[in-house]
This record gives sequence, C-alpha cells and structure tokens, in this order.
Amino acid sequence: MFRRQKAQEDDEKEPLLDEGEAESLSDFRPLVVLEFSSKSTPVTREWMKAKIEAPKKHGGAELEAKVVVAKDGEERVLLVTAPVERLLHGAEQMGLKKKYKDGSVRAFTFAERHNVEDYTDSLEGLLTMSQSQYIIKVELDNIRALETESHIPGCTDKKARLYKGKSILSRMVSCKLLSKMYPVHNPEQLKRLEHDWYHLHSAKQLIGGQPIETIRGYFGENVAMYFSFLGHYTKALVLPTAIGVLYYLFNESGRNDFVIFAVFNMIWATVFLETWKRTSSAHAYNWGTLGRKVFEEPRAGFHGKLGVNPITGRPEPVYPSWKRLLRIYCVSFPIVILCMLCAVAVMMVYFWAEGIAKAKHKEEKTMFTQGLSLVPSIVYSVVIILGNQAYRNLAQYLTKNENHREQSAYENYLIVKLVLFDFVNCFLCLFYIAFVMQDMNYLRQSLAILLIVQQLVGQLQETVLPYFLMTKRIKKGEKSELDHVSKPLHEIPRSKQAEVESLMDRYEGTFDDYLELFWQFGYVFLFSAVYPMAAFWALANNIMEIRTDAFKMCRIFQRPFLEPAADIGAWQTVFEVMGVIAVMTNTALIGMSPEIQPLLEGYTTVQKVLIFVAAEHLIICIKVVLAFAIPDMPEWVETQMGRIEYQSTQALKKQVSLSEGKDPTALGSSGGGEVMDDDDTEDEA
Repeated sequence: MFRRQKAQEDDEKEPLLDEGEAESLSDFRPLVVLEFSSKSTPVTREWMKAKIEAPKKHGGAELEAKVVVAKDGEERVLLVTAPVERLLHGAEQMGLKKKYKDGSVRAFTFAERHNVEDYTDSLEGLLTMSQSQYIIKVELDNIRALETESHIPGCTDKKARLYKGKSILSRMVSCKLLSKMYPVHNPEQLKRLEHDWYHLHSAKQLIGGQPIETIRGYFGENVAMYFSFLGHYTKALVLPTAIGVLYYLFNESGRNDFVIFAVFNMIWATVFLETWKRTSSAHAYNWGTLGRKVFEEPRAGFHGKLGVNPITGRPEPVYPSWKRLLRIYCVSFPIVILCMLCAVAVMMVYFWAEGIAKAKHKEEKTMFTQGLSLVPSIVYSVVIILGNQAYRNLAQYLTKNENHREQSAYENYLIVKLVLFDFVNCFLCLFYIAFVMQDMNYLRQSLAILLIVQQLVGQLQETVLPYFLMTKRIKKGEKSELDHVSKPLHEIPRSKQAEVESLMDRYEGTFDDYLELFWQFGYVFLFSAVYPMAAFWALANNIMEIRTDAFKMCRIFQRPFLEPAADIGAWQTVFEVMGVIAVMTNTALIGMSPEIQPLLEGYTTVQKVLIFVAAEHLIICIKVVLAFAIPDMPEWVETQMGRIEYQSTQALKKQVSLSEGKDPTALGSSGGGEVMDDDDTEDEA
C-alpha cells in the first residue's frame, strides 16, 4: 500500500520559476531535479553546482546543471541533464546491458552502439529516459570529496565534515541541506502509458494484463517486476476463484469436494510460484538484470569509525559485525517478540468481546444483537491494520538502529521483522479458532470478515487517498498561483513542469505493496479448507488494485528513479514458506473435518496423527517434485545464457592467446579447455 510523503515546510512551497525562466529553458531539457532546503546557503548551492559540472578527474560528475530562481529570489533548485555521449559512456561504465541485433543481451559498449537492437541516431534508441536518469543519479551519488575538502562550504553544521572519498550528496542529505531529488516525468510518454495501463480496453486487462515492457521503460525494473508479479498472481487466482464459486453455489454440502479443493489449492500455490520464477527470469534476461552483480555503496545513515573498504580501497566508515549482531539479537528481536505478545493480548481481548456479544445475542435473538455480534470482528480487523502500520514505523527504527551497510541487508532484516509480526497479528486468531476452539463455522465467518474488511479499508485508502492527495496538491498550487496544477502533465507548459512535480508526493517504493499481497496470500491459501470464496474476494480486490496503483503512479506521485531488479528478492522466499505452512494447516483442517473422522474409526489418536503427518509429507513431496519439474528458467533463456558464457570464454581465450603471441585461430571450435589466472570519529556515509 502506498504511503503519503510528509508535508513540506512552508518555506519549501514557493513556486520554482519566475517569469523570465521559460525562455532560458527552451533548449534545456532537464532529467533530474535537485531542490535544496532553506537551511542551505548560496555558497553551498554554488559549490554543489560547480561539483556537478566539474570534470571527473577533479572530483566532479561532468554533467550540465541550470539554476532555477524562485519568486522569492532564492536559487534553491538545480535542473540537471547530460549530453548524449556522456550518458552513453556512463552506461558503459555502469555495465548496463542492452539487447543487440544478434538477439543476445550483453553489456553495452560505446564502440558497439551501432549494433544495439533498434539503434537510431537519437538517444531514445539506445537508452530509455529512465535509464538516462538512473545514470545521472549514479553519477551524482559518486561525486566524492577531494583530499583538500574537509567541510561543506557555507555550512556551519558540525556534521557537514568531509573526508577523501566521501559521497557529497549523501552528506548533504544527512545534514538536511538537500530536501528533494527526483527524475522528471515525460508528459507525452506518460499520456500513452496512462491510456494503455489503467484505462480498460479488453478483458485481458481486467485479469492482470498490463503493458509491462512500457512500465519497465518508464519506471524501471523494480516497479515493473512488482506489477508483473501482481498481474501473474491475479491470473493465478482465476482458477481457484472459478472452482470456489462453483462449490459455493452448487455444492453447499459437498464435503468431499471441499477436501479436494483444499488439496488443489495447496498444489496450485506451488505451480503459481514456480511459473512466476520462469516469468521473472525471462523479464530479467530481456532487461539485462539476470545474473547482474552490482557493488553496493554504503547506504545513507550508515556510520562507524573511519577506515578503508578492502574491496574499493576507498576510505569509508567501518562498523564491527559483532556490534550489529548484538543490536539485532539483544535489542531488535526482544522488542519484536514483545510486540507479538501485545498482538496476542489484543487478540484475547477480541475473543472476550466476541463472547459477550454472542452471549447477548443468544439471550435476546434480535436483529440488533445479531448485528452487534459482528462488531468485535469488524473492529478487530481495523485494529489489525492500525497495528501493522504502527509496528511498521517501529520496525524501520529498529532496523536503522542495527546500522546495516547495504540497502539490501537493511530491507531483508526489515522484511523478517514485518513478516514475523504481521503473521502473528493477522493469522494467529484464525489458528486459535481452528485448533483450540475447533469451531469451523466460526473460523469461516472470522476469515471472511477479516479478509473482506481489510480489503475494503485498503481500497478506501487506494481510492480516497489519491483524491485527497490531488486535492491537497491543487490547494498548494492555488496558494502559489499555479492555476495549471490540477491538469495532467501533458497539458502543462514545459517551463512550469518542475513547479507542478515539486508539489507531487514522493513514491515510497513497492515494499508496502508486497506486504499487502503477503496478507492476502495467507488469507486465501492458509485456510482454503474452510472458505473457498476467499480467492474470489482476492481476485476482485486485485483487479481494482492494479487500476488504482497505476493511476497513482501516473498522476499522484513523483517519478521514482529506476532500480535494477532480477526478481522479487526475499519476498519469493516469504511466499514459498507461506505455501509450506498452508500445507500443514489445511492437512490438519482436513483431518478434523466430519466427513474424514468416520473413516478413521478404530484408530488411536496417535495413529490418526501419524496418518495425517504422512499425508502432509506426501503433499509437501508433491510440491517439491513440482518445484524440480518446473524449471526456474525457460529453455530459451538457458540457451542464451549458455551462448553468452561460451562467447565470453572464447573472447577471453583469444585475448590470452594474443597477449602470448599465439595465433588465435589455433583455438579451433572446441570451446573447452581451461583459462589460467596468470580519522577515528563516528561518521555517516
């Protein structure tokens, strides 16, 4: 679920352009916007502009920057761009992969640019706009302090100290000198994307069909991978929905079909996840992210004693791993466990209130008391949502306190904390009803209420929130005398575009979206044996989710920077673990069902348990066999990857032969053989 960006300070709401700026920007097409805070001084801003434009050998980025003067006279905005040739060289240095005319996907080189598929003389044929913006972001991040630079000029904050190799942009963010950095939208491309994405044109779009390649070209791989996963999951829900609806409508007493449906869902979850691996690997190959390894720079906020990175040889903060582990196991996880215990306490209060409401209804049996008996479940559903959101803030604080160097490590530890708590908060009451109270009708009712209420609240946030954010933006624009702020970007003059985008809210990433799908996946598959209609409600929600998320990406939020992605990361493991837990819960529910119990008459309790443990292991074995039977990569991707590896080996052997003065044609076509390897103070990154 998307989150709102915090309200900006009053002094940051001034319009960006004065009357004379439009003409000067007529030939300057910005790609990235940097907005300095009111805390920054003209000396600091001028120094940063000079660093951006300086040659790389002098610690600069060799980019082009233009100052925008606001109506208050302050020059607090920099528009940054770069020439085509500079961007192409940047793409080569970063190792971006492109698809060539021979069908292969390999690292881009400036010398081979003419062989890139769909090559044209313009930049668009070689790099998408999002890739160009990503290159600029990386170059800005890599502007580092020289040996002679020990402090940010014009800033009196003691935290503004620098050392050789320190990322200047990171330091300016930590000192709150830089308030925003975002890539600009392309109004014409955005208009076409809106038309193809959230406007319905066919039934295929209704069940998850989306222009994934266009989304990837505009927003980058990370966003496209999420929407592709959402679409794949939505399509996978169609078959369970059809079977569940048929069961609900025509076979209310069909308990044997009920068991078969539960077994089907357990197997279907594995098929869905394994086919997704194939889809994501195909995406990753076509997008040039499959197998790509990127050295991660220290994340903003990482601190430690100044040392030397053994890989890069550059000075950077170093933090002992034992201190981090101490914070994880002695601070973070005890607090997480305490929060889970609080969730258990809230659950017991819910059961107490539910008991009172049911007792009241049993005494009076009126329409009022019948409705009253549903109130505790509805309130508890809302409390779960509020608890998850409150805990999210605590989990972020704890993970930041652990001081992880890499952003990927930070996200993985945050996922662990959130999944542990949310599993207890969302699902523990259902486990209690199923296996302690053993009331299947109550379980079915509670599952339906939790799923439907949480999705309704979520959809209200997905639909009402965009309207609220747009209204807020229009009011900001009216205060700043921007009468065009309510219009789509393609109807706004280019000279005013930066002003409008500055008022947009920041996109917070896909983290909350995956977490929302995790809850839903659990409700659908953990208790398939008691509520087959769960898949129907999930499908209906996802159809709306795609439309509302697409609308917000195109109309509400600032454009995010491209983030390379080869898969959905740790979330794949989370969903797979949930699938295994679903086998255990559904097998136990089947064993407790009334139609199975007569078949086990004459068996002792121990024998019954052993029978269903064996059944559970059998289903898990089937899931494992399916996982091995369905390759993670399509055959054509494996072939292409093998071809690239072979060509790389041959090129290396040829290079070795040339260096040794041998005839490279003597290598033959064997393709085999071996290749022989001839200051101590705390600081923030």
